Amino acid sequence: MTATYRQTPPGIMAMLDLFTRQHLSYLLFKCDHIFEGQNKNLDILFQTKEDYQKAAIILEQQGFVVRLSEKIEKYKTMYCGLIDKTMYSIHLHREIAWHGMVALDKQPVFGHAQHLNHYIIIPNIEDSILIHAAHVLFENFKVKEREKNYFLKLNEPSEGHLINHKYIDWQIRKNHWEKGFWKVIKSEQLSKIEIGWAWINKLIREPETAFYLFKKALRIPLRKLSFKRQGCLIALIGINGSGKSTLSRKVLEMYLPCTRHLGKEQYYYYYGWNPRFFLTKIGSSLLQKKKKSVFQETALQQNTKKFDIFQELLFMYITMEYFYRYWIDIRPKLRQNSVVVTDRYFYDLYGQYPYAQKSVLFSIFMKIFPKPDFTYLLIAPLAQIASREKTDRNKQDTIVNLKRKVLPQEYLIQLQCPLHALLQMNRTKNTLAVRRFH
Repeated sequence: MTATYRQTPPGIMAMLDLFTRQHLSYLLFKCDHIFEGQNKNLDILFQTKEDYQKAAIILEQQGFVVRLSEKIEKYKTMYCGLIDKTMYSIHLHREIAWHGMVALDKQPVFGHAQHLNHYIIIPNIEDSILIHAAHVLFENFKVKEREKNYFLKLNEPSEGHLINHKYIDWQIRKNHWEKGFWKVIKSEQLSKIEIGWAWINKLIREPETAFYLFKKALRIPLRKLSFKRQGCLIALIGINGSGKSTLSRKVLEMYLPCTRHLGKEQYYYYYGWNPRFFLTKIGSSLLQKKKKSVFQETALQQNTKKFDIFQELLFMYITMEYFYRYWIDIRPKLRQNSVVVTDRYFYDLYGQYPYAQKSVLFSIFMKIFPKPDFTYLLIAPLAQIASREKTDRNKQDTIVNLKRKVLPQEYLIQLQCPLHALLQMNRTKNTLAVRRFH
């Protein structure tokens, strides 16, 4: 280990430098993969609660955000952030614990710590064996090759150092997992029954920990039943040719390193007129040949009626179709905490139908329709729109440019002006932003 710590990623070293400058007392643990340059997730233990809280403030000052708080897991906060355009996850610990179960008294661990250099401070061999065994028993449930290598050192000198078995025995007895420790050491694969008995032996002697785990277990089904939206929805709106399809794919390319680091999925979704409800499919196919010309004529039509029952009913039905697509296609992905970028959104209808600005129902639909986390109105000069090639929306892996049929300038202006008005109405709510396409 001492020979490989120099491969620690630069972003992690930068954060350790900040912690050291603030004189925080910390210890890195389970960090072999970090030292080998294979991962960008750092587990770091702090000697005092004050240092733990100061570290959180430092991370937030550097633009890191909380991904998992102590509401999810006691004694631990997970932060994620970018350093030099690279995503890192920093796990702050105030105890050596998993799922609220303390495995070791941390003060002796700090007392035995090894300083590989000014920033890299790690547990000694006895504490490393204990930490890896506890991680297997309380969280990972698997003995991997790295753990095996540590456990083999129990019965052999390590770099001329005789293993202190009395210290190991003291830690596991004091923290009530001695049976579980030896099960981990002797087994390559733990059964659920073995894990269960080890947990029960500990929890019987720690009623407060048992109560915490009981409450945590109750929250799991409640979170699954919750209708609270997770994930991130980004909507790009604008007239044809403003760059929505191209930019949506570019956004996903840009986010890919972050979503891959976090283990999250990401999706592109075309939210233009693409019916999903079976009645809408039938009606749309019947009007397929005339749809574009009828639509343009409707969009250019200056409707002088203050109230048009036909268009009100039309908006009602179109909104139902868009709601249906949201709940069938988008909502499930957001519940899985995925990133979804949409090419168009429900808001585009405000520009496509002139009557929408007078409609009573449509103004209500705009308020109740699920709002994206970020909405961007793309604007481009009309001359540039006319010269751009069309992007094939049906291919997500590669971008295929097709010859674009240029729509009348009057029609494009008619579509773009209401979207500008929509932007002004929502500016104070921070729901829309303008990005010029180049």
